[in-house]
Formats: sequence, structure tokens, C-alpha cells
Amino acid sequence: MDEVLSETGISKARQAFAELREQILDGRLPPGTRLTLRPIAKSLGMSVGAVSEAVRELVHEQLVDFEPNYGARVKRFDVETIRGQHVLRIAIECEAIRRCTERINDRKLEELALLAEEVDRLVDVEEKLSEARRRDLEFHLRIADLSGVPPLADVLRSCHLVRLLAIESSPAQDVIQVPNRTHVELVEAIRSRDADTAERAMREHCERSLQLQLQMTLGAIGR
Repeated sequence: MDEVLSETGISKARQAFAELREQILDGRLPPGTRLTLRPIAKSLGMSVGAVSEAVRELVHEQLVDFEPNYGARVKRFDVETIRGQHVLRIAIECEAIRRCTERINDRKLEELALLAEEVDRLVDVEEKLSEARRRDLEFHLRIADLSGVPPLADVLRSCHLVRLLAIESSPAQDVIQVPNRTHVELVEAIRSRDADTAERAMREHCERSLQLQLQMTLGAIGR
């Protein structure tokens, strides 16, 4: 019985985590929002314990900050936070794509190509930016998974969630043009089977993403 209750508690905590993360990413819980456990638990129909566990996981994924004597609140962003995240992201992604290029087989490469085409199509043709961002996250994590080094994907997931949150909360996101075919170009670089070529392509991709994010979130390009 205790085991069943334990599993139910974990399940409820994961449900609370998924719901709160979605509310943060789609802007229903904007940056700076204080996360008070009891009202959230009531709104979700869950226990305070499940929500508390969910908030701890959100802190771990860098979507939420916790301050002693204040509590948890949705993470705010500044120029240095964004740049720092991208420095870490570039280091991880460049190593991931190098290793992926060296070991990926033809079948996995074609699967990655299909995902890249979908991400670019969602932006360029269908203009479904929210879905494109989620598929973009899946694309980059897939490369990290294919590197054969599991911790790369774990660390990258946190970097990308911060990046997604900053973009989703931007008031200017609808007027920014995202570069075309950027993910297809990454796959073509992997297809070359040259790790140096793939790394250069990924570095350019990440640096372009940083400039776009600064423009979207802070109007900070050129500062």
C-alpha cells in the first residue's frame, strides 16, 4: 500500500511539474511570478507536497529561482544570464555534434534529417513558432543523444529550457524573422562526416541564435 501511495505521489508531482512548466513556457506564469504552493496546489487539485516537489524540479531545470525568506519565483533574464547560458550551450553542442558526426549511422541520419525539415517547415511555411521551438529542442537533444555521451543531453536540456523560456516570454517575438533552413544545414554538415565542418556549422547556428534571442528579449544586439 505504501508503495502504491509513493508511486501515486511521484506521478502527481510529475503532473504538477509538467503543468507548471507548460504555464511558464507559454507565458501564463511570466518571469518574476511568485510560486505560492497552497494556491497552486488548489488550482491543480493536488497536494502541497506534490507541488513542492514539482517546484524543486523546476529550480533544478533553471526555470525557477528560489530565494531564502522569499520562496520560488519564475526566473527573470538579463543580458549576462542569456550570454552565460549560450557560452555553456555552445561548448556542449559543439562537442555533441562532433561526436554525433563521427558515429551516426545512415538510418539515424535520415531520421534526423526528417526532424530538421519539420522544424524549418513549422517556422518558414506554417509559422507555428511555439511548436517549432519544442521540436527545435527535440532536434538538438537528439544530436546530443546520438553523441553517445548521455550527460551532454542532460546538461543541454537545462540550457535549452532557459532559452525557450526567454523567447516565449518576449513581447517582440512575432516581428522577428528566424533564419530559414538552419536545421537542414546542420544535418548537411553532419552528412559531410567531417567533425570540423559540423562543429563550425553548430557554432554559427548557436551564435546566430544568441543574437536573435538578445534582440527578441532585450533589444540588446549591438550593445
